[in-house]
Amino acid sequence: MKKILALTLALLMCTLCFISCGDSEELKIGKQYNALTGQTDVLVQLNSGSIDVGVMDSIMAGYYMSQDSTYSDSLMIVENLTLATEQYGIAARKGSGFAKKINEALIQLANDGTVETLAAKYGIASELCIDKSATVEPMTDAEAKDWNDIVNKGTFVVGYTLFAPIAYNNEAGELIGFDIELAKAVAEVLKLEVKFELIEWSAKEAKLEGGSIDCIWNGMTITEERLEAMEISIPYLNNKQVAVIRKSDKDKYTTIESMSDAIMGAEAGSAGESCIVVATDAE
Repeated sequence: MKKILALTLALLMCTLCFISCGDSEELKIGKQYNALTGQTDVLVQLNSGSIDVGVMDSIMAGYYMSQDSTYSDSLMIVENLTLATEQYGIAARKGSGFAKKINEALIQLANDGTVETLAAKYGIASELCIDKSATVEPMTDAEAKDWNDIVNKGTFVVGYTLFAPIAYNNEAGELIGFDIELAKAVAEVLKLEVKFELIEWSAKEAKLEGGSIDCIWNGMTITEERLEAMEISIPYLNNKQVAVIRKSDKDKYTTIESMSDAIMGAEAGSAGESCIVVATDAE
């Protein structure tokens, strides 16, 4: 049986470093970078011609390329090009035991088949990576404080962005998605209510620290930097960063080198952004 210690998760992850586009104008890819408000905006801007190459999560790109003709008819993922590999985790406030309680619930739901059923519903069962044999260290007295505050409220608030098939609105306007349903299942195990707050992804850390949300649960990549700043759950999904282009550019953009003159786009504060912009200290 393996014991889960938050800091050891760093050994499992890629060493991506998250930055904001305002910190540097030095690019790894392309001649210009446009920071966008969300991952769906990557697809919108590609269709409008405002950017040439968008970098985004493979889970989301694959969903839209297979399910939504608005994008699948005109856009494509660049074949045989992976810009980064990563895993998703759920973040709680630094020093909080909430992540440990989430871990306990995830392991239980993975072992009883709930997680696999939900993942199959949204077409991402092959990306599951929850360690069913994992055990979780008991909370310390200090870690229990934030968790007890949540228990006393009877509710925890999830910060999310629109990110199909993770979290999105169906035709009836209902919020659905793999992470949404998984959060509800975890809430049931923990005997709590769950509320969902739509946030700007670039403001997620501030909202978590400020207490307006209790966790970030929205396909968030685990990084060393985030492990230091937040308490993060065990990994639950695998993901990649991929390049999306217009089908008309299929023969133009095939490698990173071929994108040297391209206008790049990604969601601000995302793993996709870190694949494009070099992290340096602001002056």
